[in-house]
Amino acid sequence: MTSKNWQKVLYIFSIVILILSSLFFLYSLANRKFSNKLIAENKKLMEEIQALEDKSKDLDKEIDNLDIKFNLKSQDFYEKYGYQFEANKTDEIKNIKKDYEEKNKTIKSEVRERLKAYGAFFNSNIYEKENYDRAVDDFLTLSRERSLEKSKNLYKDLGLDDLFKDVDGFASYIINQNSPSHELNLFVFYASMYSSSIYNFMEDERVNLSEIYVDLNNLLNIYREMEKRSYKTGDLSAEKLGYLKDFVDEKVSEYYKNYGIIKALEKSGKDE
Repeated sequence: MTSKNWQKVLYIFSIVILILSSLFFLYSLANRKFSNKLIAENKKLMEEIQALEDKSKDLDKEIDNLDIKFNLKSQDFYEKYGYQFEANKTDEIKNIKKDYEEKNKTIKSEVRERLKAYGAFFNSNIYEKENYDRAVDDFLTLSRERSLEKSKNLYKDLGLDDLFKDVDGFASYIINQNSPSHELNLFVFYASMYSSSIYNFMEDERVNLSEIYVDLNNLLNIYREMEKRSYKTGDLSAEKLGYLKDFVDEKVSEYYKNYGIIKALEKSGKDE
């Protein structure tokens, strides 16, 4: 077989792995009780599977010399592509589920490493300050009670004077870029509430990617607002943080697509 055909074979093989989701989906349609739930909960997954099927058909037309048949139990498939499926469909579901779980572990690792590369936005000893947790709790309480606008001196009410003594990291950097300002310090405090979960995630603590996604978007909005009010952010610019957000957005989307497939496979396995 030519090198070109081998490349096409490998490309098709990667599609075959994903097409399995389609095969198991079609298999489940025979069971009405399960299929109704699957259709309702996995509409996006169905669209992706259909796109993969269409791509597979296009490739079949292009490659006349390859007789690609999805007979997953055949020895011929193993000899051509080096992969053999077990006769037991339940085992196959478990194998594919495990593969997607590994993919999601890789995604979390990639996100963590990228966040560490942008660590200057999140690293600070502000989280370790004695009155930090109390200040956050007080702020959230005022927010829930819709009393923020009633506070005559929110900065004083939250006790932020002591919080910013000997602070380091991003908090110190932003403050030192500008003239002393209680308003700016409040912005830095707001930023810390969103950056704290990201900091914890970087330190390998259990934090959901969805929380990272939300907090990073909120953090970006805070930096944009600071710059809108003419505060200097130096190397910690909103533009730079935006590049990180774009990367995380893409990875989180991929992660939860995989998560949806994992849940669908779990249901398929239970219905076997």
